Amino acid sequence: MPASPLEPKARPWFRRLLIGSGIALALLFVGFVIGTVWLNSFIHSNSFRHEVEVRASQTLGGPVEIKQIDLGLLGGVKLEGMTAQLAADQGTVGIAVENVSCSYSLRALLGREVKVDALTMTNPEIVLTQQPPALTKPRITKTTPTEAAAGKVPPFQFSLHSAKISNGHLMLKDATGATKADFQGIDVNADTGGYFTDDDVTGTTKIKTITLPENITATDFSSSFLYNNNGTLQARTFQATAFSGTITGDYKLDTTGPSLLTVKADHVDLAQAGKAAAPDLPGKMSGSLDLQSTWHQIETGQLAGEGDAQIANGKLQGVALLHELATAFKLAALSDPDLKSVTTHFFVSHGETRFNSLVIRSTAFDMTGSGVIGPKGELDADMVMILHADTLKQIPGIAAAAFSKTPDGSGSIPFHLGGTVAVPQSDGLTQLFITGSKVQRTISKTIKNIFN
Repeated sequence: MPASPLEPKARPWFRRLLIGSGIALALLFVGFVIGTVWLNSFIHSNSFRHEVEVRASQTLGGPVEIKQIDLGLLGGVKLEGMTAQLAADQGTVGIAVENVSCSYSLRALLGREVKVDALTMTNPEIVLTQQPPALTKPRITKTTPTEAAAGKVPPFQFSLHSAKISNGHLMLKDATGATKADFQGIDVNADTGGYFTDDDVTGTTKIKTITLPENITATDFSSSFLYNNNGTLQARTFQATAFSGTITGDYKLDTTGPSLLTVKADHVDLAQAGKAAAPDLPGKMSGSLDLQSTWHQIETGQLAGEGDAQIANGKLQGVALLHELATAFKLAALSDPDLKSVTTHFFVSHGETRFNSLVIRSTAFDMTGSGVIGPKGELDADMVMILHADTLKQIPGIAAAAFSKTPDGSGSIPFHLGGTVAVPQSDGLTQLFITGSKVQRTISKTIKNIFN
């Protein structure tokens, strides 16, 4: 069968189309390879790395160094070994990041917009060091002479959709270099797109371990947060674990006044907390602690606040004053008493803790009072001891006469509590102890005389 007259003309045209497409694709591939090799060599050059360091230093207001920069057209940019030393309002900020990964929009980049879809900082270490006001230098953002003269902004528009911190470490230090707070295992996920459109920045924070002064340690911290363009920062409904109990609360910082922190503690093991905060104290208190408190300006390092505390199912051990009374009156119940409950309201300011409405209820006696604990643990309190009726009947009559009787048969005696938290002293109870000792000596002498 003869071939159609159209077929010989169609085949050369189709062949030329295939060859032309192949050549175009080959040229495109070669151009892509050459461009990638050139771009990769340029990215790895010292001149480009220096340019990035200069621009980052101008933006952050301090020297920034980068060990290496890698770029993949599809994989994004990775900065390795980035360090920075910045000046803050009240001190310095030291930053060391193992690597920073940025995935960006290539289409936006061609339109002169740096649109970072996601930024991830891996193993960052940040040290905030507080400096005395006289030594603090204000942060200065520098610009290049060309930009300053022309009054122009950088030609690229920058936006960031999301940011992430993986396994971060943050330390807060005072002017002497002593650590005030240590945060380890920080993971942050933030939706940062709103920052460039005057909308809210939201996200979540998780911290494995938080170590505060006096060996106070919290674990498994988690919170959602919000930041807006008005400068308001909120940590909403945070929670953590400390000394077998739970800690919950909220934090808010804005430009209208001091920051506000509310903290609630439930079922904290007081024995664990006391062992960590004051392991050398001879007196020990155990029990389950609940706390409701409000604090102001914690970011300044000066604690100021107030709250209420309750202790249930506790025990008081190792208090020399009570041991002396128990020995004088031969009442073991006074030595290491079981505590049914302890309640008080407290205020903290300028390093002092003032307490009032203190009520201690034990199996043998009750105590009420108010006073002050100084910055170094100094005690200054006015107290009242109330012996239960059955306890009062067991002490010698001379000592019992020092108590004011009540209709229910119990007796009370006021006394002043001084000394320190570690070694409390009391004039009233000491006098009562001396009276008890005299009674004991009188009874002993009487028995000896009878037998003689």
